[in-house]
Amino acid sequence: MYIAAIIHDHDHPGYSNNFLVNTLDSKAMLYNDKSVLENHHSASSFLVLSQPENHFLSHLSKGDFKAIREIVIDLVLATDLTQHFTLLSMFKAKVASSETFDPYETREDRMLLYKIMMKCSDVSNPSKDMALYEPWCRLILEEFYRQGDLEKKLSLPVSPYCDRDNVNVPSSQIGFIDYVVMPLFDALDKFLPIPSILNRLQRNREHWAQLKAQGITNLPPQGTAMPLTASINAGSGQQQRLSSAPRTSQTQSSQIISG
Repeated sequence: MYIAAIIHDHDHPGYSNNFLVNTLDSKAMLYNDKSVLENHHSASSFLVLSQPENHFLSHLSKGDFKAIREIVIDLVLATDLTQHFTLLSMFKAKVASSETFDPYETREDRMLLYKIMMKCSDVSNPSKDMALYEPWCRLILEEFYRQGDLEKKLSLPVSPYCDRDNVNVPSSQIGFIDYVVMPLFDALDKFLPIPSILNRLQRNREHWAQLKAQGITNLPPQGTAMPLTASINAGSGQQQRLSSAPRTSQTQSSQIISG
């Protein structure tokens, strides 16, 4: 899982899968328009790994290396958002039938759990403290805007959230949290309780909602502090209370992560 997490955005060009497909980019042509970026991240990473000076897995047997490679590729491909709702529905159904979901013993269940954990980490920015969340939000938005600028130049429809001339950051972040991030973390919480993370995620959502209510649509200029809201100021005390909440034991978690 650590290898997959490290490489999952390797050599990212800063454009979305749809943009690469719509512009007939060479990567889209190579991967037949299917999970273009995710296939590229995996393939380019293993090409780097295959260099003798980088191959830290060279001591493994062919069988073990093949098994690790298969897991890493599957996990990276799972970060394609076109698979999001399918994987989430499968996981929720499995967890709801706890008698049949056994990631400790069943490889299929373990891989599904790995994919959900990988997806959680991939979209985890809104679950972090605002001091980390806001700078990364700014960087991601600038990446989106650059794609939008190029789409305008190429006379293509501007992708959602990519138009720097039509910005509503609080609304876009609330939508991302409500439709992608929160359902994913809620589903994981049903199997592996993560109360402090859910609390921080909800607090950040409330922060954006308060900014939206104030009519704020954009981030402040670079170097200017984000406006503090009641939800952010209230966070430290809530975090302390949640730190003692019961959760899955470290031993159980380690068994799952180690496979």
